[in-house]
Amino acid sequence: MRWRYVESVTPSISVLTAIITLGVLIYTYLKHWKRPLLYWSAAWVFFILMMVSFHTENKEGVAIFYALFAGMAMSGTVRYLKEHGGFNVLSMPELIGIVPSLVTLYGVVLTHLGLPYGFLSSIEVPFVVLSGAVIILAGILFVKMSRRHRDSLYLGIITIAFGIFVILYPVRMSFTRLHYILRLLATVMSVFIAFFLIRLVRSRGFLFLEEPVEVKVSLEPGVKLITPREYEEVKKELKEYPVLAFVRDLRVPEKWTTFYLSNTGQKGSISPTNIAYLAQVVSDYFKKAKEKGIRGVVVIDCVEYLITYNSFEAVVKFLATLADLALINNGVLLVVVEKEALEEHQFVILKRILG
Repeated sequence: MRWRYVESVTPSISVLTAIITLGVLIYTYLKHWKRPLLYWSAAWVFFILMMVSFHTENKEGVAIFYALFAGMAMSGTVRYLKEHGGFNVLSMPELIGIVPSLVTLYGVVLTHLGLPYGFLSSIEVPFVVLSGAVIILAGILFVKMSRRHRDSLYLGIITIAFGIFVILYPVRMSFTRLHYILRLLATVMSVFIAFFLIRLVRSRGFLFLEEPVEVKVSLEPGVKLITPREYEEVKKELKEYPVLAFVRDLRVPEKWTTFYLSNTGQKGSISPTNIAYLAQVVSDYFKKAKEKGIRGVVVIDCVEYLITYNSFEAVVKFLATLADLALINNGVLLVVVEKEALEEHQFVILKRILG
């Protein structure tokens, strides 16, 4: 009796969760007009239609809407990476290329296992399995993006888990005794996906530069060397401004988007040797700020730390690149430097190139 109650309740919970998630996505899209939200909204519409098809035993509908759900989820993820400067993580064409082969091999194995609900025993099975593989790829992309947007880590993990669950569709359908437990598990995963997706799209990182900016920047475009004391004044003056900062000290205004540099590999940190990635982040920020009609402000409060893990010449070239990006995009680059922490000739070179 208890499991029959679970069977009757879980579909309603899944659909209700999907409707709430869809509402949040549409509301956020209409407010900020971010394209990934449109794709993800469509994905949840197809998820609802897939659920309806599954519980009305419409196998063609299950096949079609599962495929559309996976496709829109993947498209939204790729668009998300494009808009947040992370499309370069899609450097795994070999992984995408082997998906058909893996799905085919999986189908052959299932056929030889002689399961009651085999790979070719019903029209929807191959399409559902392929959709699961696409969902896993979307999850992998979220995980790869997590070093930049921490909220996408858990979303990526649960998406991968859900993709595996989907791939096991013929296996699940073959074990009717576990039907209630598996249905409950599917509902739990859909709730967690919805939770972490809502958390991501409402996060400061996702909506960075999307909120109205009322504070005016008095700084002129270009690069400026400032002292730690001047930096404290900047933090007070721009505490309500969407500043991008690379720091070693996390005591910064809440409105700022910060990247903590560390060589320990701890969660949420960036290696100081990965200066090419840092330059890409700054470039994306300046371009987006310019598109929004505001002056981008970047703070580098870790010059000495960068020099420790890179050559001085490499750091100078890196800062010169950032200075060019600031000028091109009408932005401001603030480099915090304590003169006593550098050798005299190093400070002279920095001042000549950046000052």
